[in-house]
Amino acid sequence: MLSSREMAATTTYQTAFAPPAKDAASIHLGTDTETEAFTASPLLPEIPTSSNLDFDLSSIISGSSDPDVDQEKVKKRASNVQKLAEENEKLKAELKAMTDRLEAAERKRAQLAQKRNKQQHILEPSST
Repeated sequence: MLSSREMAATTTYQTAFAPPAKDAASIHLGTDTETEAFTASPLLPEIPTSSNLDFDLSSIISGSSDPDVDQEKVKKRASNVQKLAEENEKLKAELKAMTDRLEAAERKRAQLAQKRNKQQHILEPSST
């Protein structure tokens, strides 16, 4: 005899794996087995085919309706681009000046190292 816990588990198992019940919305595929019956999907709503989907191409192309606002945005953007270009030129000039100073310092260091080596050779007595 099954305990109440085992009976509940068996009932749950049977319910979970039972074939779907036939109803008015079921489609039967021509066999007698319940497992091959599928419920029909709900119908999708129809899309109206009225002529209200026409678009005015000029409204799409123009974007906004106020040309003054667009003109102001273009002027502001052009001003920002000009400022950035000027700043870029300034930074390029600073970079060139720094590069020139660095190259001059490297040349000076190389000259000093060469001079030092020459002095060391002169001061050292020759072993011959």
